[in-house]
Amino acid sequence: MPEMSAKQVLTGEAVLSQIREDIAVSGNYFSLHDTELLQAFSGCAAAGAAAALIILGARLLLKRLPQRPPTWRRRLAEALFPPLTVLAAEVAGFLASLPLIRTFDAGAGSFAVKLFCTVFSATAAWGLLRIVRVIDDDLRRIAEKRSNALDNLTVGIAGSVLKAAIILLTFLFVGQSIFEINISALLASAGVIGLAFALAAKDTVSNFFGTLVIIADMPFRIGDRIECGPVCGIVRSVGMRSSRIVTDDGTLCTVPNSMLTGAAVFKRNRRGHLKRIVDLGLTYDTSPQEMEKAVKILHNIMDDFHGEDLREFTPRIFFSSFGSYALNIRAIIFFKTESFEEEEKLLDELNFAILREFTRAGLRFAFPTQTLLLQSGGNSTDGPPPYRASSSM
Repeated sequence: MPEMSAKQVLTGEAVLSQIREDIAVSGNYFSLHDTELLQAFSGCAAAGAAAALIILGARLLLKRLPQRPPTWRRRLAEALFPPLTVLAAEVAGFLASLPLIRTFDAGAGSFAVKLFCTVFSATAAWGLLRIVRVIDDDLRRIAEKRSNALDNLTVGIAGSVLKAAIILLTFLFVGQSIFEINISALLASAGVIGLAFALAAKDTVSNFFGTLVIIADMPFRIGDRIECGPVCGIVRSVGMRSSRIVTDDGTLCTVPNSMLTGAAVFKRNRRGHLKRIVDLGLTYDTSPQEMEKAVKILHNIMDDFHGEDLREFTPRIFFSSFGSYALNIRAIIFFKTESFEEEEKLLDELNFAILREFTRAGLRFAFPTQTLLLQSGGNSTDGPPPYRASSSM
């Protein structure tokens, strides 16, 4: 026990002695290379301050310029200006720190260079992401025009996938080329882990593949009104897991993509037009001439309703069926809108016009009725005629 205590004391003294030596070496290093330290610090600080002032000044200058629709070249220049300025500041800071880095030993100097390359690569990836955002915005504006074959759903998903690919490739480049990490072994391990994760999160994987099916099949586009199960609304966005749909009362509904691919999806609009079916019932004492008059009145109201009708979107009005208590007329009209609010205004105007014109023409709308035949007396045929009574249901 005394020998072990002596070893512990000697070990503690050795540690304290080593610390004192390290402090002395550090002090000697700072005193010997104070010029390089001052140059590196002042150079990095000046480069960072200059980059910040240049970016801030450019933003203030752009705000003072006349507000005009920017061209794609200007948007691209605005996107690249901050990353290029930061890259220039990083290069200036590295050059200012190079005399200090040369005083490091081989291991520390190599790590400093790798750290600079990592920061440089991250900034370059930032610039690429900003370029992708500019291209994505331009393609989205083109895709919003219904006269082209480019789909805004595909553009949105492609932009997200491209951004994720840039980030992943940057990590792989930094890991393998700069820090010399064995990416192959890492990917193999990630594959096993990814398989276990996929089994545990099968719903998420199902939604991801649902996104791929939506891209490939394209059952709808961003801005289309669709109906899927209990959800009916306008598609606002499609993500990698779910889609966002705004219903008629303004509620934002998040629907898993697997539901959109596993159930029937009804598309309610076509090329800026919204289909609406109007069913009307007239009483059974309506004559054939009055039925023809009713169809004609509906054509006068619905044809070129709020603008000239395209050939494929002209209203279709016809005597549809003999109902249990009414002669039914069906009218199919395409409103020239896709918004809920505008549809409500047009439908309100249409219903008032139909009610006003039908009332003026003396046409009567039917409602559920029931006729009862009451036989008075026995089965004699010489008695009085049966009593008829009508009542509404």
